[in-house]
This record gives sequence, structure tokens and C-alpha cells, in this order.
Amino acid sequence: MEKKGQLGAIELKFFLMGMILGIIVALALVFLGAKGVTPDFLSFLYK
Repeated sequence: MEKKGQLGAIELKFFLMGMILGIIVALALVFLGAKGVTPDFLSFLYK
């Protein structure tokens, strides 16, 4: 029964790492898009 608690901790770590990485990537895309650095590949969202 000790494996179940350990698995939850590992899953939580991966979830937090993924969430933080996703937030960083999203902020970078928004920042670069606002400065006009990235090509307009997200233009379909603004129509």
C-alpha cells in the first residue's frame, strides 16, 4: 500500500512541472506575439 502514496507524489510532480512549463510557454508566446516577433500563425484566433 506504500506504492499508492508514492505514485501520487510522482504524478503531482509531473503535473506541476507540466503546468509551470505550459504557463511559461504561453507567456512567452503572448509576449512575442505582442512584440510582433512571431509569425501570424495564430491569426485564426483573432477573427
